[in-house]
Amino acid sequence: MQIYFVRHGRTQYNIEHRFQGGNSDSPLLASGIAGGKAAGRRLQAVDFAQVYSSPQKRALDTAKYIVAENQWQPTIQIEPRLREFNFGTWDGMREEDVVPQSQMALLLHHPAEYQPELAGQGESYAEFVERTTAAVHDAVALAGVDNPKPILMVSHGLVTTMTIKALLGIPVAKFRDPLVIDGQELPTIGHGIVDNDSLTIVNTTDNQQFGIETWNETDFLAH
Repeated sequence: MQIYFVRHGRTQYNIEHRFQGGNSDSPLLASGIAGGKAAGRRLQAVDFAQVYSSPQKRALDTAKYIVAENQWQPTIQIEPRLREFNFGTWDGMREEDVVPQSQMALLLHHPAEYQPELAGQGESYAEFVERTTAAVHDAVALAGVDNPKPILMVSHGLVTTMTIKALLGIPVAKFRDPLVIDGQELPTIGHGIVDNDSLTIVNTTDNQQFGIETWNETDFLAH
């Protein structure tokens, strides 16, 4: 079974370095729309068993652009557990404006030590990946691990990156560390997150052990 992960297209909040978590949304920029369409062209010949999207508009719009290009025209299923990390009252704020900045540093560099109750409330990394990995496990179980058709999940930067790391068995403390597979450090953008509109493909044969086939693919965005 393959699981395809696509991060939503670029938004104004991305440019402004604002927290864009589970309680905030910013519409796709023109480049984000173009990226969603490009991802759709990249995946147009893939016959998906199921297509899931976060309920947030930036992700759902991206999913719609992808499906519009797909020759099979699959139905998009809303999966609430794919909602982005909940930053609480920090959502919508510029990174440089949140207090205390000490918790901001822990959020970005020492995830196991981040304490949301001392920041904007919201959720911890452990709580976050508990719900997102459950969504993946349930989707794989529903489709069947032997299904030759893959699953598509359109969501967010942290959902994609941290969910995959959790599925790989990486502990929370190392979620922000570079991801190294077979001695090679895999590319990311700031603080270890995959790019907007990027494609990452994960596989599993038993819904317990997971491996990476494709990581943060963006070549199709230049075409």
